[in-house]
Amino acid sequence: MQIIMRPMTAEEAWEHILANHSMYHKSLKKFGYTYKNFIPDADIIKEMFEKETLTPADIEKYKDAFINKIYNVEKLKHLEPVFDSGIKAKFEKAVNDYLVPLLPSWNATMPKSLELQCGYGYGSGYWRPDDDHAIMLFRVSRYPENPEYIFNIMFHEFVHMLIETPIIRKYHVPQNLKERIVDMICYEYIKKPVQPMFEKSFANAYITPETIKTDLPGAVAKMMTDYMLLQQKQNSAIQK
Repeated sequence: MQIIMRPMTAEEAWEHILANHSMYHKSLKKFGYTYKNFIPDADIIKEMFEKETLTPADIEKYKDAFINKIYNVEKLKHLEPVFDSGIKAKFEKAVNDYLVPLLPSWNATMPKSLELQCGYGYGSGYWRPDDDHAIMLFRVSRYPENPEYIFNIMFHEFVHMLIETPIIRKYHVPQNLKERIVDMICYEYIKKPVQPMFEKSFANAYITPETIKTDLPGAVAKMMTDYMLLQQKQNSAIQK
């Protein structure tokens, strides 16, 4: 798998910020996320995220401010030396040692290339335009230059990307359970600390070291069947 790291262009970075505004207000804030993860440290962009609905005039105003006053490509390059100094090789080894053997039992496939796009904020994301190409977003402007932390985030997001289509979307897994599944996989193989907000999870009874290795799709399918039944019972009780 070929891996490259590059800064986002001003237009790419803006489009990502705008998309995250919508995603934050539609779903992420109810799970306890803060919008500060998705933006540069700039008062005018904080003002933008305080608004749940943006008018076309708002969008034009905030885009102009970001592209002409905030965007600085040099701020998105500071992790490149850290990445090249050893993280890339460690990540490639972990993928080959731990994840490649699991692909058949996950019904997952490995991309031929992985593009690491560096943008504003803190945290990360992922998407896969097609089977051959995967993109991992690093919101690096607030990232510490900590190799272990960066490696953990890369591994976490890569697991997300591998199981998104064959498992998460197929069984309609909600955000909180999705994060717990990935946390449990990452802890099993690289001992990455889990996210406390998802630790007491419905998934815990279904996602085990054994099911991760042998039949993750089956475990998730069973989990979601039981989860939906529980939701239906709870909704019926509320209506009564």
